[in-house]
Amino acid sequence: MQYILVDIAEREHFYPFTLTQSLASCRVGIFTFQERWEQYLKESCGIYTAPYLQGLYKDSAFLKSNESLLFINVASIPTEELVDSLKALKEGEKLMTAGGKWIATKTTERNISKILLTDTPPLIFDKVSFVLNQLQLLSTHAKFIERDFKWVAAHGVSAPIDPSNNVINKEHIFIEEGASVLCSNLNASDGFIYIGNESIVMEGTSIRGSFAIGKKGVVKMNTSIYGTTTIGPYCLAGGEIKNSIVMGYSNKGHEGYLGDSIVGHWCNIGAGTCNSNIKNTAGDIQMWNEYKQEWESVGQKMGMLVGDYSRFAIQSSINTGSYIGVSANIFGNGLLPKNLPNFTWGIIPGYQLDKAVEDIINWKKLKGFTMTEAEKLVLKHLHQLNHH
Repeated sequence: MQYILVDIAEREHFYPFTLTQSLASCRVGIFTFQERWEQYLKESCGIYTAPYLQGLYKDSAFLKSNESLLFINVASIPTEELVDSLKALKEGEKLMTAGGKWIATKTTERNISKILLTDTPPLIFDKVSFVLNQLQLLSTHAKFIERDFKWVAAHGVSAPIDPSNNVINKEHIFIEEGASVLCSNLNASDGFIYIGNESIVMEGTSIRGSFAIGKKGVVKMNTSIYGTTTIGPYCLAGGEIKNSIVMGYSNKGHEGYLGDSIVGHWCNIGAGTCNSNIKNTAGDIQMWNEYKQEWESVGQKMGMLVGDYSRFAIQSSINTGSYIGVSANIFGNGLLPKNLPNFTWGIIPGYQLDKAVEDIINWKKLKGFTMTEAEKLVLKHLHQLNHH
């Protein structure tokens, strides 16, 4: 049976991150949504997403095949019980919650509306949780790290912790082979700490769980990390970081505060840049919702959402509850505006596509990567939308 992870019904609720990739590729905790589903299903999964993003995924041949496939809502959180119910589906059957939220369909159909709206009455399954939007990625973050940590611990053995470190509750710390952690404070009394393959935690760093850092990530000297924090693969982390997700290949390498925020891929946060996560009045925070095209209340604590390929100049002051789009090159005096759309240059839209692509290629080169034609086409699509 071939499994296909579908984000088409959910992706608008995860902007700006799903503007440039499927939700399946987004990382929260140690793994991406796709990796987590593949662990439960014990099979590799295809990805079915918006047409302009489909070219990013080389395994799209299923769209032209006639075989029966199991299409799964990638925003549903996998459990053994859910997987058993999915595998029991017969051709043409659909799984939904009693409230009408789509979970999965087994079908030969490829038209998304026919996959979501089958002719047969649905089977009801209510023992399922969903990640509903990008803000919920932060609130469910600790659970994802705990689940991922336990999966890793069940499938491997931690490397020994170097005696130069000051360690509390070492049973909740897992260090992959090839990682280097020296002269640091590791406190796993309130959560789990995972140090990924070939990553480096430099001297003087203090980490309070839950925390996960991916492959070849680097935490620089004397960094303070607490709350629940994910630092994705090939990221640089420095300064003070709290309750945040940095998905991958991004840099926050210097002094400055990052809190209650999600940063996408290939971003750079300049030295001394800080974000606010609470208003001076401790009042309600309004944040731009790109999908609804309106401001909405997000509670008393919220930092920023930063789309892929966006960068901040040194000493940037980022306002409480800021929404930053894709490929923005941000600089400006004083508190920056709270809504900076895709392809912002400074604080106004106007970053030319050719220049944006050239700059991304330069940034990727710094980490030994190149930009694919498929990635360029995604940006071209978004740039054209911005100019209509």
